[in-house]
Amino acid sequence: MVEVQNKSGQYVPCRALLDSASQSHFVTERCVQRLRLSRTQTHASIQGIGNVNTAIHQCFNSRHTDWHNTIHCAILSHITGTTPSTKLDTNSWKIPKDIQLADEQFDQPGSIDLLLGPDLFYEMLRSGRRTCPGNYPVLQETVLGWTLSGRTPATSTKNDPRHTFLLRQDKSLEHNLNRSWEVEAVE
Repeated sequence: MVEVQNKSGQYVPCRALLDSASQSHFVTERCVQRLRLSRTQTHASIQGIGNVNTAIHQCFNSRHTDWHNTIHCAILSHITGTTPSTKLDTNSWKIPKDIQLADEQFDQPGSIDLLLGPDLFYEMLRSGRRTCPGNYPVLQETVLGWTLSGRTPATSTKNDPRHTFLLRQDKSLEHNLNRSWEVEAVE
């Protein structure tokens, strides 16, 4: 959870996904409308998602520390599906009582408002890291609080969806022009 500055200058809690592999930052259309943020036209090709031609300038804070930052985000209708896809049973996880989680509701399915990419990802990491033997997630300390990542002991069925998100941004005009010719040649 981060606090994002709305049009009136007030900070509003939003759910963020930290992604060290993304090449950009993203925000959902719903979040932009809820916060009444202004948009700026941009020209960037984002492969794998579709056409994105608007961006916003966003200020946000950590809820637990004095860390803050300002980013530019591309706007998408959705960033990912409900995360987690099902409620997690954390009764056996033995999460230490002395840590402050970045999202106290991490085990509850919910929508993601922001995706924060690698230029912030590594800046947000702190040195604390805790593991528990077995099939449990890793606890990682960040400026936002402690996050959980990795395997969970939750039972899954064959019908549980697996989500993978890969993004590559290419602003090369020559590459896009060559790609255009390739597409036309196939048709």
